[in-house]
Formats: sequence, structure tokens, C-alpha cells
Amino acid sequence: MLVLTSTYPRWEGDAEPGFVHDLCRHLAAAHDVTVLAPHAAGAGQRETLAGVKVVRFRYGPERWEKLAYNGGIMSNLRRNPLLYFMLPPFFLAQLLALLGLMRHVQPVAVHAHWIVPQGIILAVASALNRARPRMVCTAHGSDVSALRGGFWRRLRRWVALRCDRIVAVSEALKAQLVSEGCPPERIEVIPMGADLLRLFVPDGSPRNAAEVLFVGRLVAVKGVDTLISALPDVLAGRPDATLTVVGGGPERDRLAELARRLDVASCVTFVGPVPHAELAKYYRRAALLVLPSREEGFGLVLIEALGCGCPVVASDLPAIRGVLGEGKTGRLFCAGDAEDLTRAVCGMLGDPVGGGDMARQGRSDAIARYDWQVIAQHYAALLATDGRYCGDVVK
Repeated sequence: MLVLTSTYPRWEGDAEPGFVHDLCRHLAAAHDVTVLAPHAAGAGQRETLAGVKVVRFRYGPERWEKLAYNGGIMSNLRRNPLLYFMLPPFFLAQLLALLGLMRHVQPVAVHAHWIVPQGIILAVASALNRARPRMVCTAHGSDVSALRGGFWRRLRRWVALRCDRIVAVSEALKAQLVSEGCPPERIEVIPMGADLLRLFVPDGSPRNAAEVLFVGRLVAVKGVDTLISALPDVLAGRPDATLTVVGGGPERDRLAELARRLDVASCVTFVGPVPHAELAKYYRRAALLVLPSREEGFGLVLIEALGCGCPVVASDLPAIRGVLGEGKTGRLFCAGDAEDLTRAVCGMLGDPVGGGDMARQGRSDAIARYDWQVIAQHYAALLATDGRYCGDVVK
């Protein structure tokens, strides 16, 4: 299997999101998996990580290879518009590297993560390559919600018509793709997973009674400004409340300034990015995790938190409702509404027993639905056969 991605750990212990690597290493237990990812300063061009062969393509001088990582391509373009000049060499270099690997590896299947740009590159490569492996592309959400307008809708539909399957990480994301004209019979729903049996597990340690936690990229769509805006009212009811923000991104300085302006900076700690394996200690110690996203394709941090027995509060969005069982395993609030978020946070902090019961039920549900061993089996069947993923089984 050949995997195409723009987000992947650059080295052992990297703080970059690791969900593509986690899926690949579980597939590598039974399959030969090669990953093609962008190069970055300090990363090797070829190596093996946890049984996965990794090839990193060069697309310019090392000092300019800043399009991927550190918040993602879209965030990096907004932060530094000069990087738009790197888009053509990025696209061309990844396409040429993919064509070379397809001839060398001769994969049975090629799996692209994100419709834009990897899905486009996969579709072009398939037209230029004599062999026709099985082609699957996973839409994660940002490749749909962040790129709107007729041009992008037509482009996603064009990719969907050239892939054997499009995977959406939630039913809500599938519905959005279908509304754009992507053929529903080609779209399967397979969520991302988490290691809920070894890494994201409770350890019995006591929780900080009023520590609120956010984990994720600091980008506008994650809604951390709503969470900070709610903090003064949360503190009025819970003076001992604190907020821990884990993650990095272009919004960090703006969020810190917002906290200073609202006079809550002393209660907010910006930890910055941390290696994926270290996230569990934050989930285990916090009173609750808050995911205040304005848009969300899935909400993987909710699964990780529930795996550690951490109660969760999240925006009432279609994809999140699916993860939290319509609010049965976590409390929902109206996205972007700081007052409603205050009520949800104070309610959860004031009822640790009820929150703990919801988290325990959430962990049980998550193990059955989202553990990597389950998700990898679904992907293995979809990539290797013409089977279809339907709910809990592959048929």
C-alpha cells in the first residue's frame, strides 16, 4: 500500500498530528506500507518509523520548505502569503515522486489523505500511470469546509469520480460531499481512530477539580476565542478555574492578547505543541476537555479524552453529535455562543460525578467504534478489496 499525505511526523516524538501515522503503523502489521510526505528541515528523506517506510519529497531549498506542517498548508499560506509561490513546485514534486514510487513499489492500493491537494495529485497520477491500483481518498473536513465556492466543489467532485472510494470521517462530512454532487455510492464513512487500549487509558490519578483543557491547532475555526471569552463568567462561578491550552498555530498571539484584554491571562496557560504520546497526561489530569469548534469534520480529541476518562464539552455540530451520541457521552453547547459555553462548563464542573459517568460510557462506546485496531481493519478491507464499509462491519 502507498499512502499520500501532507501531515506526518517528521521524526520520532514530533508534535505534528499523528493520526495518519497511527493508521499506517496498524496497517503495516499485516501489509507493506510506504508513505509519501513532504520534506521539512531536520527530517530525513527516507526512513522507517514503527514498521512504516517513509519517503519525504523535496520541493525547494530547505529554508523554503515551509508549506506543510506547523498548522497545515492553509494556515501557513495565511501566515506567509509568499508561500503561494511554493504551491506549483509542491504539487509537481509530489506528483513526480508519486509516479516514481508507483512504478517502483507497484502498489495494490494508493490511499490519499485530504482531497486537496493529495486527492488531486492521486487522480492526475492515475491518468499518467499505466498500472491502475485501487484508489482511495480520505476527506478529513478542512479540505471541504475551508475551500468553498463552485471551483472547489467541482474539483472535489472531479476527484470523487476518479477514485474507487472517497472516505469521509463522519456522516456529516459525507452529507456535505453528497450535497456538492459527489456520488454517494462512492463515499464510505470510516472515522479516524485512537489507541484506546494502550495510550489513551485512565490511570486512576486524581483530576484537578477546575482545570479546563483545550487540545488542538490554534486556528480560527477551532473557536478557542469563544472559550477564552467565556472564561470571565466561568471564573465568576468557579474562581479556582484554569484553562490549559495545548497546541500551536497562527492564532496563539491573538488568543494571548484576548486573555490579557479580558484580565484572565493569569488563569490561562499556553503549553504549545506536545508529542502525541504526551497528550494522555493532560487528558488524565483535567476536569474536562472543551472543543469549541465552529466547524469540525470529526473531533478526534474527544475520542482521546474519553479514552482517558476525561469528561468533555463540545460544540453542537453534526459531526460532534455523532461522536458524542447526541450528547449522551458529553455535553453540547451552541457553537460560538460564549454564554451557552459558560453554562455547559460550569454545569460540568459542578457535577463531577455525572460528568465521570458520561465519560465512562463514552470510553466504552469509543473502544467499540474508534480504537485503531477496529478502524485499521475497516481500512484494510476497503483498500484491498471491493468491499464496502457499512456501520460496524465491512461487507
